Amino acid sequence: MIPEHLSSQVVLVPMVPGRDEEFAQMLEEFRAAGELDVYKGNHAIAWKGYAAFYELLSRMKTGGYPTPEIVPMDSYFVEEEGRILGELYIRHRLSPRLEHVGGHIGYKVRPSCRNRGVATAALRLALRLLGEMGVERALVTCKANNAASARVIEKCGGIRVSDASTQDGVEWRYWIATPAPM
Repeated sequence: MIPEHLSSQVVLVPMVPGRDEEFAQMLEEFRAAGELDVYKGNHAIAWKGYAAFYELLSRMKTGGYPTPEIVPMDSYFVEEEGRILGELYIRHRLSPRLEHVGGHIGYKVRPSCRNRGVATAALRLALRLLGEMGVERALVTCKANNAASARVIEKCGGIRVSDASTQDGVEWRYWIATPAPM
């Protein structure tokens, strides 16, 4: 259970230009923790700085960039009292690849903010936004060796339906009902 004071303070804030220094601080935490794989593939540009990363995400927003199978998505910072605690992505629909692994929602929390209910609060907020978009259930996946993320997904109502094999190992696949729009 998330402490009520925390869950009410965690918010999703759309990414905007000009957060370079705060983003660099979060990157440094991931780097210091040896978590260099949090930004890979197209997102590896994040290691070059926030401006380049924001430009990529802005171009990806409507889908089709940098490859045709990229679906429309929204990018958010997970924040508490104006401090960036992590990131969250909401994909408006699933491509064949996202149906296999990745799903509707992707998130990461900086190391110093873990085990405080941040990811659970953020995932609940994302599920609410998807529900408001008309998505009745969301696919969320996590690496089989990421017990913390599996707990987050299960706390939010995730039902594990299958496993998916990838180059990076096994991903657990969960479906979660989204709240009805208010």
